[in-house]
Amino acid sequence: MNPNNISDIKNLSELQSNGSDIVYKSTKINLENNSYESSIHKLSKNKWTDLKKSTNWNFSIPKYSKNNKLISFVKTPKSSEILDSLEKKKNSSKTYLVVKNGNSEKVIFDTEDSIVNYVWSENSKFVYVITKEWSDEFKKIENKTDQPTVINKLPFRFDTTGVIYNKRFHIYKINISSLKIEKIVDGDKESLLSISSLIEVGSDLYFIGSQHNENGTMLEEHIIKLVKSKLVKINSGGMFNQIFSLKDKLYAVGLRKRFDWPTNTTILKVSESGKLSFLEHEFDRNVVSVKIHNNEIFCLYEDSGKTLLRNASQKETIIEEDITIKDFNFIGEDLYVIANSFSHPDEIFKLVNGGLKKLSTTNDDFNNNVRTFGCEYHRIDTGQSDIDTWGIFVGKNKPTLLNIHGGPASQYGYTFFDEFQTYASAGFNVIACNPRGSTGRGHDFLRDVCGRKWGVNDVHDVLTSFKKMLKLMGIENKNYGIMGGSYGGFMTSWVIGHYPKMFKSAIVERALLNWETMVGTSDIGIGFPEMYLLDDMNNNLNLYRKKSPITYANNIITPTLIIHSEKDYRCPVEQAEQLFSNLKRRGIDTTMIRFPDESHELSRSGKPNHRIQRFESIIDWHKKQLT
Repeated sequence: MNPNNISDIKNLSELQSNGSDIVYKSTKINLENNSYESSIHKLSKNKWTDLKKSTNWNFSIPKYSKNNKLISFVKTPKSSEILDSLEKKKNSSKTYLVVKNGNSEKVIFDTEDSIVNYVWSENSKFVYVITKEWSDEFKKIENKTDQPTVINKLPFRFDTTGVIYNKRFHIYKINISSLKIEKIVDGDKESLLSISSLIEVGSDLYFIGSQHNENGTMLEEHIIKLVKSKLVKINSGGMFNQIFSLKDKLYAVGLRKRFDWPTNTTILKVSESGKLSFLEHEFDRNVVSVKIHNNEIFCLYEDSGKTLLRNASQKETIIEEDITIKDFNFIGEDLYVIANSFSHPDEIFKLVNGGLKKLSTTNDDFNNNVRTFGCEYHRIDTGQSDIDTWGIFVGKNKPTLLNIHGGPASQYGYTFFDEFQTYASAGFNVIACNPRGSTGRGHDFLRDVCGRKWGVNDVHDVLTSFKKMLKLMGIENKNYGIMGGSYGGFMTSWVIGHYPKMFKSAIVERALLNWETMVGTSDIGIGFPEMYLLDDMNNNLNLYRKKSPITYANNIITPTLIIHSEKDYRCPVEQAEQLFSNLKRRGIDTTMIRFPDESHELSRSGKPNHRIQRFESIIDWHKKQLT
């Protein structure tokens, strides 16, 4: 595939069921408008229909009411340039929550800001809506971009969000019949910087909320119960990405303690007093998400480069294939999933006789018209560990790119990754692995890069598996390139600073390069370094400098392309500037490309034209150095 082919891929998500039908969202790129388009589709009685097709509007977050009689969704306008003359009204910038009853549609809520999520009440008479809005302080400022920002708390910004106290999260309760709207949680009053995973348990509401801690030095997550308009913190010690209930009992997906990271996110039981305990203490894998069916808990989890489905109540895996399952739901006893594989993007499948039967044709045009590559897989013994390694072979005399993932708590594997396919199509062999520090292999494997092991165990795994994979694939060309983003950018710069003659081309993207300055500039600079380096910078400055690639930048002789986003607050652009300045000053072949108005997420959700330009820059650089 070429860079422009990213517009031919449709991504599927948000699979919902009412017991007889399913609905889901599809998202694609519109290159002409440099935008993303989202539609909602429906499967009913084995027939596919477009429930809401993207035109001048995008549609998302489809849900069925608890009585399964109504469908709701969020309706968001595209940019004003796209709206036709009939749509260019006073309210064209608003986002709407719509309830659909048969052919009738009714707007029940609107906002000029963002609808983050919403939940139907158990009796289907109400909807609870989570919004993200400008804080009252900033609403009073007519021109928000032309006023000084007063900052008196840490942390003060977050990637993709900006200065975080400029926004507050609220919860509204909407009566479906009367359309009465009540703000039941005021984020300005409670200083709520985020709200997620709202659920109703009996007559009570629970949600995950984040606030500054008492010292104002960092964000803390809480499981919060709404009691007569007052917020009661049930638990304030952990890290959570989801809460749910079963038989009126409360559960969470997350960590018991915030500073347990890095370790596996797991399913936790939450007592009435807020105490957290494991649902499965022995299940040593990272849990992604959870759903309830027939009073049983089902979860997606990561395992050796796969994302699989498990019945946590029965402690058994339902699907074990070389795939990534993104979402799932049930119609009666029939299981449906959104899944993709190494060479095929998202489709909807049904579990039939223990195997997956493809139902949708969403990406058939892409599969039929764009060449993709399968993978070669080996679990390689590095002498210290067994490392899952994948490769795309295009020719024994072709140059090879070593790709290193971010995180490090993430994984490569059996998923459709546009990057690998694009590089292979450009004529490069591709090799990637999951070194120690990756998810999918358990707690000890995940933590085996912490402290003084950082930049030691992971580098050993990556380079050893790379060398052995070259031999297993029969690659004879000695022209090697290395690349990675975020933590992968750290690894790339670390390797070329310690092994300067091993690679002929390098691309360092959105990288962590200097722990010392990251502490004061990154949105996660307070906390993240201590979690991985296991020491405070004030106590051990030498460790922070010793584990920073910038310390060894004077050793780098590899031609290096540096790619960074100017609004990256995870690894701020000053990190890239330090490396570029060092290499340029010493006469090393280097170029820095800075993308305006992009965050740390450029490669995944940045503006389509920027994503394509990034691909083109990467391919051009490697071709210049390796061919």
